[in-house]
Amino acid sequence: MDPRHHDQIAKWERRWIAASGLMSLMFVILIAYSLATEGGHIAQVAARGTPASLLAQPIFAEPGVRITGPGQAQVAIVAQAFAFVPEHIRIPVGTEVTFYLTSRDVIHGWQVLDTNLNVEVIPGEISVLRYTFNRLGTYLTVCNQYCGLGHQGMLGEIEVVSASDFARGAAPAAPAAAAPVAAREPTAAAAVDGARLYTVNCAGCHGAGGTGIAGVFPPMAGHAAELALQDRPYLIDSLLYGLQGPILVRGTNYSGVMPGWSHLGDAELAAILDHIVAFGGPAVAPFEPDEVAAERGKGWSPADVLAYRDQVIDP
Repeated sequence: MDPRHHDQIAKWERRWIAASGLMSLMFVILIAYSLATEGGHIAQVAARGTPASLLAQPIFAEPGVRITGPGQAQVAIVAQAFAFVPEHIRIPVGTEVTFYLTSRDVIHGWQVLDTNLNVEVIPGEISVLRYTFNRLGTYLTVCNQYCGLGHQGMLGEIEVVSASDFARGAAPAAPAAAAPVAAREPTAAAAVDGARLYTVNCAGCHGAGGTGIAGVFPPMAGHAAELALQDRPYLIDSLLYGLQGPILVRGTNYSGVMPGWSHLGDAELAAILDHIVAFGGPAVAPFEPDEVAAERGKGWSPADVLAYRDQVIDP
């Protein structure tokens, strides 16, 4: 090789090495500046288990805001296709918030715009992080992990208000043991609010009014009552064990995955069933906790429920 070419190559190599070093140094400086000015907010894993066992813990029984002390709050959030529960969070300015996040179904992202809060929400894990909102206003939250056809509509918001405005609609005080603990006992039938349970567990997919999403999640309005009249055990089994595979509902094809809700108590599932059959359609006798209890213990999979559906349900 001509020595002149060798010297020219060596000169350009030194230039590229120097440029690479400067870029690396710039990245380190930017990261250090971000940490110094905005702080580091890295989520920690507080617990692991099955999604059902984590969702059965008291902190996720009623997701939302709980005031734990002066200037302190907890917020529990459940991510599910395609919604954050709750979608709207209201907290007083200057409060140090401890966020607890988990997913009901698949991996989601929870990003709060105009902040550096960005968490990968994984089914089977509870992620915990702390943040203090020092500026009044409304912060949009988005899912930044593709989770299905309705991903683009998976939005929420955090409203930061003054202490006086918050006091006019204050969140409930936290119980003595608000952090995640073992599973809760089923609620007595008379005290169960089926509408609230539906909103927390089902509305993200099937809609607040049970209308569903065409081609993605089937409607409950009218259809649930029809299913109950055709075969009550099937409707119970679909809630207990889930449903997976292609189905036909009122001329529209659906093929998705519905998780099982066996971690809920018998009275709770009966209350949800009463709520969905009340959306419309023929009259249906109230569901009893004993009916749900009778269907437990089958050990079915979502595919087993689909096979049973094909036998007993006329689409």
